[in-house]
Amino acid sequence: MIDHTNRRVLEVLESREKAVVLKYLAEQKAAGVLAEVVEVTTDMWDGYVEAAREVFPAATITIDRFHVMKNLPEQLTASRREIQRQLPKDEAAELKGSRWLWQFNLENLTAEQRTELARLRVLFPRLAQLADQREALRQIFEDRSVTDAATGKTRLQTWISTARELGLSGLNKFCKTLENWLDKIANYFVSRSSNGPTEGFNNGLRTLLRRCFGMKNFQNFRLRALDCFGIPKPQDST
Repeated sequence: MIDHTNRRVLEVLESREKAVVLKYLAEQKAAGVLAEVVEVTTDMWDGYVEAAREVFPAATITIDRFHVMKNLPEQLTASRREIQRQLPKDEAAELKGSRWLWQFNLENLTAEQRTELARLRVLFPRLAQLADQREALRQIFEDRSVTDAATGKTRLQTWISTARELGLSGLNKFCKTLENWLDKIANYFVSRSSNGPTEGFNNGLRTLLRRCFGMKNFQNFRLRALDCFGIPKPQDST
């Protein structure tokens, strides 16, 4: 549980089951610690969303860009492989070792890699269309002119319609995920809140476990985590 305002870990729970999360949130709200929550950022896990909605009925629940885009590469890879399976062996061999060219943002590629990607895009137009869909979705989230949930939702629905025209099962699966969570994903465009810092803390907790060569006692782990990451960070002066 992360306090985004003060950039700290509030609590580490032993389970992500709804009942455990609900109990913690309700207790902390009653105690005043979470009495003024106005927005909850989360990933696409029903237990988190339902618990937050029950305890904070007036709060905005946001599934942020970080978790949407994190979910995309796996389905893009499945779609890319689906296309490759339909190619003759000699053509498929041309794609060996090119996975990351299709998945990295263009600005993160070297000049040599961009040249190679441009060549492959000409040879494999369906893969180029797939890559274009990834970039189009990224640009929707990058577009700062989108400042309300309704506009964001419309833009995402248009993207879904276009993506489905490719007829790829992996991409269709991702589109279904977007549709299932669309209202909460669209809330991202209002405040641009991100759960990325939570993943940063998760990496810190994994580092803690590695340094301890693992910890079997959960309470010991919890106390160490709160000692390392539970102190509020100073706010920027700007």
